[in-house]
Parts: sequence; structure tokens; C-alpha cells
Amino acid sequence: MALNDTLVGEICHIKGNKPDAARYDPSQTPAERHDYDNLILLCAPHHKVIDDDEESYTVARLCKMKADHEAHATPISDKEATQVAIGYSPVTTIGQAGGIAAHNITANFTLHSGQQTDSVSKRQLEALENLWVIIRALRKEFSLIIYIDTVLLAKEIDDYFKTGLYREVMEVVRDYADPNYAARKITSVDPEKERPFVSNRIWSIVFALRALYGRAALLMQNSFLDRKYKDWRADSGTEQILRGMLPAPLVDSIKLKPTGGLSAAIDYLERQFLAEAGLQE
Repeated sequence: MALNDTLVGEICHIKGNKPDAARYDPSQTPAERHDYDNLILLCAPHHKVIDDDEESYTVARLCKMKADHEAHATPISDKEATQVAIGYSPVTTIGQAGGIAAHNITANFTLHSGQQTDSVSKRQLEALENLWVIIRALRKEFSLIIYIDTVLLAKEIDDYFKTGLYREVMEVVRDYADPNYAARKITSVDPEKERPFVSNRIWSIVFALRALYGRAALLMQNSFLDRKYKDWRADSGTEQILRGMLPAPLVDSIKLKPTGGLSAAIDYLERQFLAEAGLQE
């Protein structure tokens, strides 16, 4: 679907992508659910019509509609199809009444074919799923840093380094006294190989999450070295990461939280990743 030279449409799941979606098939694997064979390109009005009338628009009918359309499309080369696929970048998940997840698409090229190479679409999906696994791994790797920021006030953490108070709680992050510990943990999770297959926005979110965890770990490490708490709220590096990715009012409110600010920032970035990627946890 093209408006002048701009592709405008919504990529929809034929079999819904979550349990309350139309035509949801619980036997599908995540890869099958987001595979090209289970996707159909629709304009916004017809997306809603189909979404609201599951009885009339069955899986079989939608598959036939897609096949009939593609049969009349002008073929393009694999090279052109790959360029189109890589240029496509889903940006916003649209909440639909019937639960079918879709994306707004706005791309500066003319659509010549409804086809997309299976290999590219599958690799893009694989990259998104791999990056989500990495995001969850980062949360696990640095969970104790987040835990300390959630249960103790900044002054209480500082009291530990100065007087030894709250030792029983703070001992869980004692490993950060090792000058090389933070670096080993952040380098244990490497998302770089997925970079070519995702949009700049998605990559920026992953980069920011990794940088935020790494910065928090480095500050904890330096706190042990200097025997004084290096509060992330006063750190220019953390400030730069947060303001580069989050709305200014949100950053301000997070920094004012006496506890749990890091967790709030991470939760927000993770939700942004899921929205941009069209994935669900």
C-alpha cells in the first residue's frame, strides 16, 4: 500500500500474537507466530474491520487474500527485497480492540511487491528475540546493584562505606570491591552481532540499558575503592545516558526517588524495547 512514494500500512498477524487476539493459535511457536507466513499487510481501516469480525475473516480466508494479492504483484529481485526488508523499521505498537498487535509503517520507498525474503525477516525476528534475551541477562547479572538501590537510601549506602552500617545488606555487592569485577560482568553480555538486523532506535535502547548497568556497576566499584558512595544521581555519565533516552520530566522524577530510581529507568527502557520491537515478554 503506497501513498505517492511512501509506504503506509500495518503489518498484522493472521493468527493473533497473544491469547486474547483474534485467531490466536496456542500451538504456534514464537518464531512461527512472527514468521512471514503469519503476517499480512493491511490498511488501517481494513485492519480494524478484520480484527472486529473474526467469524468472517478466518485464517484460511486471510491466507487466501494474501496469496491472491501476491500472485498479482510484480516480482522483484532478492537484492531489492532485501534492501526493502532492511529499510523497514517498525516504530509503534498500535493497541487494537481485538488484540492483534500491529505497527505503523512509514518508509520512503515505493512498494513494488508484497513479498519479502524469508531469510531476512526470520533473521530480523531472531535478532529481536536474541536482544530481549540479552536484556533479561543484563537484569540478572546486575540484579544486586538494582536491589541495593531499591532497599537502601543513598545516605544509608554511604553510611556503610564510612561506618560499616547496613553491612548485612551491602555484603551482597561485596564482589564489586574487585577492581576488575564490573568490567568482567559487562563484557560477559555482548549484543554486537545483532546490530545490523535491527533499527537504530531499538539498538539505542539496548546500548543505553547496557551502558546504564555498566555505569552503575562502575560507580559501585569506585565506592568500594574510595570508601564513599558514588551516587548515580550525581554522576554526569548516568545523567547523559538517561537524558539521551528518556523524557526530561521522567528523568527528573526518577532522580528524585529516594529508592528504586534505577529500577524505574530500566523498566521504562525495557517497555520501550518491547513496544518498538512488537514483542511480548
